[in-house]
Amino acid sequence: MDGLNGRLRTTGWGALAPASAAPDMLPGSEVSIIDWLDFSQTLNPLGMPEAFSPALNLLTRNPITPEEERTSQAQIPVLLAKRYGVRPDCVAVGASATDVLAAVANSFEPRSVAVPVPSRAAYERCLGTAGHRIVEVPGPDGFVVPDPQAVRRMGLSFDAAMLANPAFPTSRLLARQTLLDYLQACTWVIVDERGIDLTLGGESTASMIDEHSNLIVIRSLTDTFSLPGMPLSCALAHPAVAGRISQIAKRPASAALSARLLKLATPDHHLERAREVLETEIPWMQCMLSLVPGISIYPAEANYVMCSFAPGRSMHLGAADAPDLVRKLQKRGFPVRTLDRTPGVSPGSHFCVSVRTRSDNERFIAALRQIVAGS
Repeated sequence: MDGLNGRLRTTGWGALAPASAAPDMLPGSEVSIIDWLDFSQTLNPLGMPEAFSPALNLLTRNPITPEEERTSQAQIPVLLAKRYGVRPDCVAVGASATDVLAAVANSFEPRSVAVPVPSRAAYERCLGTAGHRIVEVPGPDGFVVPDPQAVRRMGLSFDAAMLANPAFPTSRLLARQTLLDYLQACTWVIVDERGIDLTLGGESTASMIDEHSNLIVIRSLTDTFSLPGMPLSCALAHPAVAGRISQIAKRPASAALSARLLKLATPDHHLERAREVLETEIPWMQCMLSLVPGISIYPAEANYVMCSFAPGRSMHLGAADAPDLVRKLQKRGFPVRTLDRTPGVSPGSHFCVSVRTRSDNERFIAALRQIVAGS
């Protein structure tokens, strides 16, 4: 856990965590002359499926009618249920994954919620705003989520849990037995699976909701199909729980458009091709990053790699620390995500790089090497 905050911290009821830091934007005069390649977002490396473009173009020429919107509202849970292998009454439709998480958090009475860190700042923000008490749980080296018994041996008390599969920014998948242990120990467990489709063999836990009424799984098509401007997410849960969440969740901007895209997303040829790319590119990116002086990586199982940058005193590298390295990468057109405001990460030491196609990844690594070399 070199450079990471290993202290145990329990925030108060309703305490808020700072939002994730976005890279500082450059002046407009500099932005216009840069050919940007965004390595800060965990989106599908192949971008949006080609089949989606005609649907979007059709929308601009033929406005959606109120009747089509009403019909689509009823279709979306059915389409999502078919996609994720659950019953329609187990689906609570929402907009972004964060919107869905906020609705889930507000569907339960306040609890002490175990949140393994590092984690998304949105977890603590959404849970804290809903009145839950956040119990940060530091993981061991490699960031495998500790089982509930190990957490309680640390002296921490909790009765609910916020987990992720895969976790961000650690890029680790959640072990099935670990989840089962938390389900047995907790009143309810949320599992954020927004990135599960873009992993090395990761399997969804949605099939477990029939046997575990205290499990809530968050799924999203935003990362899967590179749709940041058109968020479509959902919570999968026991029908009674899904019903409560549905009453609170913020709806997608257009039900009709969402339904059209869901129909076009089956079969998943585009996703299958993206997974084939990631099978090669995730290991390649880890290898290339680890060869850059001053950079250490953490094992990645999803389409992003957590890195630390700690130049030794005698190394004389071209960046002073991780934020300095991030700024210099951005000036060359490669935004990456600094982790300075990520719960469980010490400021100035870590950043996260997404995994794209080989040509994009090669350009990024070349720029990174030049910066570190001081050229």
